Amino acid sequence: MQQLPVSELMRNCSHAVVSETIRLRDAAELLVTNGFSVLVAKNACGQLVGVIPESAVIRELMATTCHDASVSQILSRHVESVRQDASIGGILHLFRSSCHEVIPVLDQAGEIVGLLHRRDIVRMLLSDAAEPTSEHNSGGALPDGYKPHFMNREGLPKKTGEKKQPPGSAESS
Repeated sequence: MQQLPVSELMRNCSHAVVSETIRLRDAAELLVTNGFSVLVAKNACGQLVGVIPESAVIRELMATTCHDASVSQILSRHVESVRQDASIGGILHLFRSSCHEVIPVLDQAGEIVGLLHRRDIVRMLLSDAAEPTSEHNSGGALPDGYKPHFMNREGLPKKTGEKKQPPGSAESS
């Protein structure tokens, strides 16, 4: 599974991508309303310019009374990103060696097309580890092919724009 391209595991990011000139108040409201821990900032051309971590928004809200200021001063501009055609196995080190919660995914033109979440990497790694083997079933405690519910990848969006389906729901044709 680690040879999959990033595009198979990335999530749609349309609600998490904002202009680098967004107001602090608006960024904070997006974080709270959508349950995000980070926003991805782009310039007028749609190019990645940085991320706005929730922790930076908190610090700025505590330090200033002017919540109408732009977030451009608190942007983390040194951001790692990956190409959508990169292999998952080739980028795993980015999650192991740092505290990245999400990594922006870019197309060949450098535009933001998705986000790769740490949670999905963990889910994928657990799923790989849970593949049935003779040692998993040697005691007969688990049925063949058993995977705990948290390792189920059903319902995760596979491509940008694809809607999330709850596990067990019928797919429309």
